[in-house]
Amino acid sequence: MKPVLFALVIAILLLGCKKPAASRQGTGSPPPVPVEVAAAETRTMPVEMKAIGAVEPMASVQLKSKVQGEILQVHFADGAQVQAGDPLFSIDPRAFQAALKRAQANLSIARSVAAIATEQAERYTTLINRGVASKEQTAQVLSTAESQKSELAARQADVDEAQLAIEWSQVLAPISGRTGAALLKAGNIAQPNVDTLAVINQMQPIYVTFSLPENSLAEVRQWMNKSTPAVSAYDPDSAALLGTGELTFVDNAVDRASGMITFKATFPNTGETLWPGQFVDLNVKLAEEPDAVVIPSTAIMEGQQGAQVFVVTGDTATLRKVTVERSVAGLSLIKEGLAPGELVITTGQLRVTSGGKVAVKAPAENPSKTP
Repeated sequence: MKPVLFALVIAILLLGCKKPAASRQGTGSPPPVPVEVAAAETRTMPVEMKAIGAVEPMASVQLKSKVQGEILQVHFADGAQVQAGDPLFSIDPRAFQAALKRAQANLSIARSVAAIATEQAERYTTLINRGVASKEQTAQVLSTAESQKSELAARQADVDEAQLAIEWSQVLAPISGRTGAALLKAGNIAQPNVDTLAVINQMQPIYVTFSLPENSLAEVRQWMNKSTPAVSAYDPDSAALLGTGELTFVDNAVDRASGMITFKATFPNTGETLWPGQFVDLNVKLAEEPDAVVIPSTAIMEGQQGAQVFVVTGDTATLRKVTVERSVAGLSLIKEGLAPGELVITTGQLRVTSGGKVAVKAPAENPSKTP
């Protein structure tokens, strides 16, 4: 029995060794990975920068009274749009009118006295030329005449000051813009250069202030020397376009604490879609770069050596390093590593190995073809 059992064990072992060989013989190469591809193409690409901006008025005026008095009337509704020169507050002018009458009366007296003094000075000048009047008397008369001329000028200044006070009793809008609430109402006593009566913000045009890193300054200035960059403002929530303006101001120093530099864009804001204190998303379009090589951003993979793409030649995919200059609206601008017309994998590259086989599926709509 033992020889029979030994023979059976040997046979089983031999059969077991043959099965893996048969299995290996039935195994073929892995099937190609299904992928989608897009062709690198050339097109004109905008040179853009993104930022967050704060809307601020181009001019903001705290309206104050130049004279003291009771406010008789407020001529505008809170939050109204006003034009430069519009009356906003009326201050009781009666005290200033009385001061004007007094100043005019004093001026009349001074004018009469000055006329008499001038006449005497002319007469004594004639007498001293004839040798009749003494030098002492003549000098005194001439001095009195000059003094009266100065007194006349002082009284004229009093009249001008009184007239100015009457004008200041009507508080006018110094700029065109939108008012806030009237901070003093009728019946309140306005103190000169102390109480703020209202605040006016200029709305048209308006500034949007934003900051960019200091390493952006050279590029921005380079493009500004060629043309005026356009700036578009968008609502942060709805992404709706709020207005388009121009980059008009670059600060003269970099903030040492943050390493940022301040810019300002001017917007016409004719529809008042931009409001002081509002935060907006900004797109700064510096210029347009022609003949840029672009591919869909979905083709870009980040590896240890930086940005990479799979380039398809025939049915073979090859991993290649590329230099991405920037990305705009789902497209990446390739500075180095790709030539126009080369195919890159946009979908399915996670299963692909360099040198592996791929099966190109029917391409979806190429994002680079969208307007």
